[in-house]
Amino acid sequence: MKGRARHPKLAAAVAVGTLALQAWASGAAVAQDDKRPLKIGQLSDMSGIVRDLSGPGTNVAMKLAIEDFGGTVLGRPIELLSADHLNKPDVGLGLARKWYDEGVMAIFDIGITTVALGMQELSKDKDKLVIYLSTASSDLTGAKCSPNGIHWTYNNYSQALGVVNQLMKQKLDSWYFMTVNYGYGINVERDTTEMVKKAGGTIVGSTRHAFDMTDFSSDLLKSQSSGAKVIALATTTAHAGNIVKQADEFGVRPKQQLAALSLTLHDTKAMGLKTAQGLLETAPYYWDQNEQTRAFAKRYFDRFGKMPNMIQASAYGAVLHYLNAVKAAGTDATAAVNKKMRELPINDFMTKDGSIRPDGRVMRPMYVFEAKKPEESTGEWDLYKQVAEIAPTDAFAPPDPASCPLAK
Repeated sequence: MKGRARHPKLAAAVAVGTLALQAWASGAAVAQDDKRPLKIGQLSDMSGIVRDLSGPGTNVAMKLAIEDFGGTVLGRPIELLSADHLNKPDVGLGLARKWYDEGVMAIFDIGITTVALGMQELSKDKDKLVIYLSTASSDLTGAKCSPNGIHWTYNNYSQALGVVNQLMKQKLDSWYFMTVNYGYGINVERDTTEMVKKAGGTIVGSTRHAFDMTDFSSDLLKSQSSGAKVIALATTTAHAGNIVKQADEFGVRPKQQLAALSLTLHDTKAMGLKTAQGLLETAPYYWDQNEQTRAFAKRYFDRFGKMPNMIQASAYGAVLHYLNAVKAAGTDATAAVNKKMRELPINDFMTKDGSIRPDGRVMRPMYVFEAKKPEESTGEWDLYKQVAEIAPTDAFAPPDPASCPLAK
């Protein structure tokens, strides 16, 4: 009986000791976990038709951001993964699912719309983040919006708006579309049609081409016979340069104006100013805008051998903003980091006091650039002159609660 009387105290002591041991073990595990790399990923076209839009160049910019941040966050090394989705939804979503399951907290870039729309659902299901750099579809903050998706750089609305505004000012008010036949091109034609009609213009026709099309002679003949003042290229950045070159072979200009709605810096460089002169691009960045944009461009050029386009430049700011949010949140937990990303102002060499709307749209100014004439250029990368600036509230369509429940 006496021995049994001591058992409750002994049991209590053992229990306390066990709890202390468990607490110590738990703390040790947390400490070990804190040393694991914080993993982020870049999922992009690394080898195909639009690799120059983002691809390896975006990877360079992301690495620069990680280096400038110091290489660690919350005492943990930052690890960047990179993969090629080959512009195939099954490949892209399979890679993303594997990454998320292996602890990748945020995936950047994406590109092609068919992969991006799947990423909206996948990131929500896995409770991880996706930050779109080279994806243009405005549906990402419309009918396909997600609380886990942030549309960072631009969209097809903002990219077309500056071009439409400038050409309509010149009374070029009848439009014909050459449209790539998948989600992106259809969105571009839809949104640009609304802009043209709102400005008092008319749409006289359109043709649609396959993603793998290389010979546009038939569509160009239809565009010419339409009599439209503007032939709008509602197609990918890679297709646009090819169409412009073929259009010149057909003598389209100067009788009709070409509006390359997806034009970016690398397209202009590839075409050369003799071909590209007069074409317009709407973008949030050009390397020669000011001292800060030139300073980043020099570092990037020294690393990659090319000047950055708007996608590649924006990758730097997106990664930096994400890492600052992790630091401010004190955790890599998705909800806390997502909240901080939306609370903190976006400030880097290309964006001042930018913000993220509830629907995921990053709000920043956009600029309209015109490709210079060959005689105006003073160097290999002296390609553009700025002709207009568009305020953030005008550059992007207003949030639409009817299509996106997150919009306010």
